[in-house]
Amino acid sequence: MRSSTSRPPVNFTNDGGRVAIQAGRYIVHGNSVVQHAPDPLAQLHRAEDAPFNSYTKRHEPTCLANTRVDLLDEIYGWAEGPDERCIFWLRGLAGTGKSTIARTVARRYHGRRRLAASFFFSRGGGDVSHAGKFVTSIAVQLADNVLALREHVCAAVAERGDVASQSLRDQWQHLVLCPLSNLHELDPYVVVVDALDECDNDNDVVVIVRLLAETQSLERVRLRVFLTSRPEVPIRRGFGQVTDAEHRDFVLHDILLLIVDQDISTFFEH
Repeated sequence: MRSSTSRPPVNFTNDGGRVAIQAGRYIVHGNSVVQHAPDPLAQLHRAEDAPFNSYTKRHEPTCLANTRVDLLDEIYGWAEGPDERCIFWLRGLAGTGKSTIARTVARRYHGRRRLAASFFFSRGGGDVSHAGKFVTSIAVQLADNVLALREHVCAAVAERGDVASQSLRDQWQHLVLCPLSNLHELDPYVVVVDALDECDNDNDVVVIVRLLAETQSLERVRLRVFLTSRPEVPIRRGFGQVTDAEHRDFVLHDILLLIVDQDISTFFEH
C-alpha cells in the first residue's frame, strides 16, 4: 500500500527556469511544460461497447414519443420517488422491447446528469458478452459521470492495484460500494443494466444480481438499478436470493394488448 504522506516539492534551476517535481509530475515554469502522473483509471480495463450511447449503438432506437407511457411513468416514479427498493427488474420474452425501454431510461437520466453508469450485455458481443469487465466498466463510468466519486475510485485503484484481477464481489466492494459510501446526495443516481441474461456464465449472472442488491445498504446516497432480462433460470435464481424489500419487478409480456395496439398505431403514424 502506498504511503498517503505527501512529498514536498523538489525545486531546482535549469537555464533560468524553475522546475518543481511533485507527486509524479514536473512543471517547468517559463516553458509551460507539464507532465502528469498516469491516470489510475487506466489500470481498469473497460468494455468500450457497454454504455448505452457507445458508437456501436448509434442506430439503436429509444421509445417513440407517446409510447410505453404508463410503463415509463412507473419506472420514473420508482427511480425518483420514495420507493425503498433499489432494483427495478423489467423481464419479458425476446422481442418485447426491453432494450429499447432501457435505452430510453438511460437517455433520460443521462440528460439530467443522474445516470451513474450503464452496461448493455450482448451475446457474442466480445467484452459485453461476459462479466469480466462488468464491475470495472461500472467503476470507470462512475468516476467519469459523478465527479465527486472520481477521487474515491482513483484512491481505491491506487490502494489495490490488482483489484481488477480479483473476484466480482471484491471488485464490487472495493471499486463501487466503498467509493459510493463517501457520496452524500439527496437526489438518486441511476444505473442501467440491460440483457443480463445474455451474460455467458450463469453463475456470474447470479452473483451480479446479488451484488446489485447490495446497493440497498448505501445510507447517504440512493442508487437505483434498472435491470432488464428474459425470465431465464439464472436470473430467477439470483432474485431468489434477494428480498422483496430490495427489488420490484414488471412482466413486460403481460402488458395489456390494448396498450400494444396503441403503441403500434403510434409507430405507423410516426
